[in-house]
Amino acid sequence: MDSTTIKCPNCGGDLRFSAEKQLLICSYCASEFTDDELKEAEKPFTETEHFDVHSNPEDVTHFTENTVGYVCSSCGAEIMCDSNTSASECYYCHNPVILKGRLDGKFKPDLVIPFKVTRETAEELFKNWVKRKWFVPNDFKSARQLERLAGMYTPFWIADCKVNAQMNGTAKISTTFTTGNYVVTTTKVYNVDRAAFMQYEKVPADASQKLDDAFMDSLEPFNYNELTDFSMSYLSGYFADKYDVDKDEVIKRIKTRVESSAQDVLRQDVSGYTSVSPTFKSTNIIRTDWLYTLFPVWFMTYMYKGKVWTFAVNGQTGKVCGIPPLSALKVALMASILMIIGMLIGLFLPLFTG
Repeated sequence: MDSTTIKCPNCGGDLRFSAEKQLLICSYCASEFTDDELKEAEKPFTETEHFDVHSNPEDVTHFTENTVGYVCSSCGAEIMCDSNTSASECYYCHNPVILKGRLDGKFKPDLVIPFKVTRETAEELFKNWVKRKWFVPNDFKSARQLERLAGMYTPFWIADCKVNAQMNGTAKISTTFTTGNYVVTTTKVYNVDRAAFMQYEKVPADASQKLDDAFMDSLEPFNYNELTDFSMSYLSGYFADKYDVDKDEVIKRIKTRVESSAQDVLRQDVSGYTSVSPTFKSTNIIRTDWLYTLFPVWFMTYMYKGKVWTFAVNGQTGKVCGIPPLSALKVALMASILMIIGMLIGLFLPLFTG
């Protein structure tokens, strides 16, 4: 007799019934579903723009035959590029990389946002950013360091989600008036309940363990109007980081973003009160459709005292992000100068005020 396995609409993992919660729970991403929510998840997305991208066998074959991978024997990073582009050193740790060979077709992206910011523009943005950083090491501004600026397509999962959200709380309306010598405040208390079904489009989460999530979030937003089907032509002359974080690992980050937004929508719908205090909040993603996407970023990394410092430019919008390294020598020198100035002021000030 054939057995039936119910798959999670979010990550594709197996769903198992919990007698305690009376819900179906995913053993991979911990999503929970009622029977009605599973029925809703089976319905196609409606009323929103939704990409329907499916790689045909010819596209996958073309990708595997024209894409090569490089691996760093030091930190394990893997990058990919077209067969006409070679790599000599690891973008992350600057150690030599070796050719790995062809990539599996599963790493073919569905969509891509092509580069719009040129290398010349990215260099100027870096120069303008770094010239105001007095305490960076001198070689951080060098021409050799500028040569490390690399155009990288960074891997992202973008998710279209169906969401059930609920909020219960206590709302108050307070009025104050003065009578004689007394100030009187009256407060009316109400129970408020809000619930809504929502659909979210293209919620992003970066798909590389080597990239700091908060750093990548700071480079957003990207303009999704320029998303296009992936083609090998966009990869020509650039590198691309290969995803090593799967969908079931980013669903929690997606849920955090969606949950915050959904609860904000419900909270904003409760208006006309002096204060609102939520007592219960619930946000349940009941279906997620995924697309593997590449976003353009100009990256520069700098090794200083055993730590990697990163500067980046959004390759579509030109937004700049980075935390500069500080030269211990320059900081110590400035501290010494300030101390000397302070001592001189303390020495000569009494002569002018006495």
